[in-house]
Amino acid sequence: MNGDGVLDRRAVLAHLNLMAVNEVLTRAEPGGVVDREGDELLFASERDFSILNGAMRSGAGDAAAFVERASRFFAGRRGWMAFVHPDDAALEDAVGAAGLTHVADYPEMTCSTALPEGEAPEGVELSPVGDAAEAREYWSVCERAYSSLGFPPGVFDGFSTELLLRDDVAAWLARVDGAPGAAAMVVLHGTVGMVAWVATLEEQRGRGLGALCTVRATNAAFERGAELASLQASPMGRSLYLALGYEELFQYRLYLSGRFA
Repeated sequence: MNGDGVLDRRAVLAHLNLMAVNEVLTRAEPGGVVDREGDELLFASERDFSILNGAMRSGAGDAAAFVERASRFFAGRRGWMAFVHPDDAALEDAVGAAGLTHVADYPEMTCSTALPEGEAPEGVELSPVGDAAEAREYWSVCERAYSSLGFPPGVFDGFSTELLLRDDVAAWLARVDGAPGAAAMVVLHGTVGMVAWVATLEEQRGRGLGALCTVRATNAAFERGAELASLQASPMGRSLYLALGYEELFQYRLYLSGRFA
């Protein structure tokens, strides 16, 4: 953190934005359920995949009571995740006491300026998602790409095409000789644009397509008035985002109840 506390402010904005975007995305999903009480958020996907079932908070209320409420909310599901902010020691103690298992650390990364946009590789065309058919292509890229990260089949099949056409959302596809090969989207909420669901098909990796899409989504956030772009990095994407100009502010501690499925 520097002397004027800029990183602290960015960290607060990014955390609040992730909560807000998780709520927006879950409400937009057919069958998605949200329980929001003040600074506590519970969100559940119809697809019953633990990373899409989450508990987050931004305040300092009774952590044990929050975990108990989450357990009731997620009863009957195979698994859910508690996203524990590093400053929330009480929640970390509560999820540990409740028997949740630490399974991963999840880097929160931000960028505060537009990034240089290079030329697309030969044979590659980057274009915005403009209709339902293109939105379905976007989710198809995610479905195929995220299988390499352990996502089970069918996670993205039911994702809303309308979501990608909202005014507060923008999405792009990188086409290789006309066929979709990579994708990225950004969700605007408040003064932050969150880059999400960045995906590159396995056979197209190593060509810069993920970077191409990520930079375009990042810059779109600033073009739409955001003061900060944020994202949460997978192990595969972290080095890419650092190379592009993102900065890691902190890491969420992910705790699992049930099984990762």
